[in-house]
Amino acid sequence: MTTMKAAVFNGVGDVAMRADVARPLAGPGEVLIRVQACGICGSDLHIYRVDSPSAREMYAGTLRVDADGVRIIGHEFAGVIADTGPGVEGYAIGDRVVGVTGGGAMAEYVPVPVNPFQLVRMPEEVSFEEAATTEPLADSLQLVRKAAVAPGENVVVFGVGAIGLGVVQALRALVPQIGRIVAVDVSAARLAMALDVGASDVIDATTQDVVGAAGRICGTVAQPFPPMQPPDVGVVIDCAGYIRHMKGPPPLQTALDLLRPHGGRIVCFGAFEDEVTLNLTDLIHKQPLIMGSLGYLPEDLEQALELMRSRKIDRKRLISDRFQIENVHDAFQTQGNGRAIKVMVYP
Repeated sequence: MTTMKAAVFNGVGDVAMRADVARPLAGPGEVLIRVQACGICGSDLHIYRVDSPSAREMYAGTLRVDADGVRIIGHEFAGVIADTGPGVEGYAIGDRVVGVTGGGAMAEYVPVPVNPFQLVRMPEEVSFEEAATTEPLADSLQLVRKAAVAPGENVVVFGVGAIGLGVVQALRALVPQIGRIVAVDVSAARLAMALDVGASDVIDATTQDVVGAAGRICGTVAQPFPPMQPPDVGVVIDCAGYIRHMKGPPPLQTALDLLRPHGGRIVCFGAFEDEVTLNLTDLIHKQPLIMGSLGYLPEDLEQALELMRSRKIDRKRLISDRFQIENVHDAFQTQGNGRAIKVMVYP
């Protein structure tokens, strides 16, 4: 049996490298990719950090279980095609590609089905580690597309990890006449990065009243009935979800509080670690549109790579830490420290 190195998920808080994992083969309609770089995603961190119904639901999208029952983590990556399976057309050994899988990519090799949602060629101008951020940037592009930000509208981005920072980058690149881009987080390092990549303003939710601060930044809108004067915020993009150990109201509640009356949009992406209780009075009074967003469209992958190729978006600056696969436990610890942006693992 030919073996390889792989990052194996053994349970909450336990991801470790093994060098005796069976190397997979390319099945019908698949290519086998020699992985060059793999990022740690928020969903990877979620199942690493929490044992909950929502975490277990994510197993199917974050873990590849091989024939021996080994659970290999990782799903956003770039590499080189090492082999092609029966029936594969349009791809060849040696092609540089971005892959998206339901787990298994934090390893030397991973099989990937050939379809436009999971496999796309890389431009020569884009490095492997930049390309390994394609999938999260595609997620961010879908969030921005759904938000349909109009010129002059003020936008609040809740949670500026890799997805939220990608939203800031996409807004700045694609909506040139946007109003204020306000980033909200609890990490000073991430807020500093948000300013660096295009946010006009930041709010530290640990030290500031988010709604009051947004009102000072964006101005307020007075409504006579029912009487209210909320911030002039047209869109809230929630990349934080609900993290149990975080104090304060869920970001979705704050999003409702932030929106101006009539026509506001909330787009939700962040995972919910538990059930939440919300005061939905403003759902009636403000009449917002609340949308969820899961994943991306194939054209979002293509657009993400083109934005990197043209240097309209710089993804390399978001890679805060780099680890060899032998140190994957340290990589996950670092990704969860509240300061890291995107941690990259190299098999």
